[in-house]
Amino acid sequence: MNKLHYPDLQVCVLAAGKGKRMHSNLPKVLHRVLGRAMIDYVLHSAEALCPKAIAVVTGHASEKVREHVGQPINLEWVIQDKQLGTGHAVSQCEEVIRDVRDVLIVCGDTPLLSWQTLAHLVDEHRRLDADVTVLTAQPANPFGYGRIVRDADGRVRTIVEEKDASDDERAIGEVSSGIYCVRHAVLFDLLRSIGNSNAQGEYYLPDIVPLALAAGQRVDAVLMSDPDEMMGVNDRVNLAMVEDLMQRRIIRDWQLRGVTIEKPDTVRIEAGVSIGIDTVIQAGCYLIGRTHIGDECRVGPNSVLVDAWLDDRVNVFAFSHIHGASVGSDASIGPYARLRPEARLDEQVHIGNFVEVKKAVVGRGSKINHLSYIGDASVGVDCNIGAGTITCNYDGANKFKTEIGDRVFVGSDTQLIAPVRVADDATIGAGSTITRDVEPGGLTLSERTQQRYVANWKRPEKESR
Repeated sequence: MNKLHYPDLQVCVLAAGKGKRMHSNLPKVLHRVLGRAMIDYVLHSAEALCPKAIAVVTGHASEKVREHVGQPINLEWVIQDKQLGTGHAVSQCEEVIRDVRDVLIVCGDTPLLSWQTLAHLVDEHRRLDADVTVLTAQPANPFGYGRIVRDADGRVRTIVEEKDASDDERAIGEVSSGIYCVRHAVLFDLLRSIGNSNAQGEYYLPDIVPLALAAGQRVDAVLMSDPDEMMGVNDRVNLAMVEDLMQRRIIRDWQLRGVTIEKPDTVRIEAGVSIGIDTVIQAGCYLIGRTHIGDECRVGPNSVLVDAWLDDRVNVFAFSHIHGASVGSDASIGPYARLRPEARLDEQVHIGNFVEVKKAVVGRGSKINHLSYIGDASVGVDCNIGAGTITCNYDGANKFKTEIGDRVFVGSDTQLIAPVRVADDATIGAGSTITRDVEPGGLTLSERTQQRYVANWKRPEKESR
C-alpha cells in the first residue's frame, strides 16, 4: 500500500453508536466483515494517510472497542457519554485536536472506504482552499441519503435530508456520504452554532454546511468514483451486502495477482489471507483468518483452512479441514482429512482420507494414508503408518505423547498406548496393541488370539416370506 503523509491533518472516527438495528450486545463497529471488525478497515485507511493523530469517538460499550483496537501511539480516545448526534460526537474531540490545518471526519461503520478516496478528498479540499468539503457519491438508488443541492455555478448550496426534500430535490442523484474534511480553524465554531430543534433532539454534523455558507465560508463537494465505498452498516442486511462487495474486491485482487479461483461466487476468502501465484482455489473453499497458501498449490472443493500455513506445491484434496496447522512443500492432504491445531507436517508428507492429526510433528516423506488418528505425537522421516492406527494419548484426565522414530512401519489396526517410544527402523505387526517402548529394527507385535476354523458351519439365513 502506498502511504501518503499528512502531518497537519487529524482524523476523527465516529464509533460511538450502539447500532440498535443490529440487535446485538456487540458495538456496531466491532461486527466483522470477512474476519475483521469494521473499525479495523476504517482505521487502516486512516492510518495510510500518516496523519498527525487519529481521534476515535466511542460511547456504547466503549471499553470493548478500546480493548479490541488497543493503544496505537498516535490514537486518542474520546468518550461521548450521551449519544446526541454526529455533530455532538465531533465536538467532543475539541480538546484532543490541535495544531493541525484540517480535520477529516469519517464513520467507523464504512469498511469499504479506501485510503485513496480519503486522500483524494483531502487533496481536493486543499486545492480548492475550502473551509468545508463533503465527500459525495452518485449511487444507483439515492433513497435515504441527504441530497447535495448546488447553485447555477455548481457550488454547494445546502444538503437536504430525505425526509425534508421536495420532489425536485429527491430527484437529485448526488448524495452526501457523511464524510467531511473541515478546516480546523472553523470547525468547532461551526459545531457550537448547531441547533437541535429536530424530532430526535440531536446535533447533526451536516448542519455545519448551511452555517458555513451563511458565514461566507467556502463549501465544496468532492465526488467519489465508487459509490459503494460510502455504504454504512446499520443492520445485518447491510452487513451481508458490504461483505459481499468486499469479497468481490478481494477475489478480484487475488485473481489479478495470479491466483485461479474457480466458481468465485462459492468461495470465501477473508481479508487476512495470503495466496501465492499459480495456486488454484476450487469451488466451495473457505479460507479463514491468517491463512497463508504458497505458490502452485491446489485447494480442493469444499475444503476449509483456518489460520493454516501451506508451503509451495501443496495439494489439498476435497472436503479437508486444516485449522492452526502447517504443511510443508510438496505434501498432499485428504480427501476428508483433518489437521488440528499444532499439527506440523514436513515436506512430502502424505495424509490420506479420514486421517486426523493433532498437536503432532510428521517428518519428511512419511505417509498416513487411511483412517488414523495421530495426536500428541512425533513421527520421524519416511515412516508408513498403516490404516486404522491410533495413538491412544488420553486417559480421561491427562495427555501423553507417542514418539515414533525414522523409517518405522506401523501395521494396520495398531494402537500405541502413550506414553510410548518406537525406535528407528522398527516394524510393528498389524493388529498390535503396543504398551511398552519398541526396540530398533526387527518385528514387534502383541500376542494374538489363536485363529480357529469351524468346519461345516453355515451362516444363518433369513426366513422367506
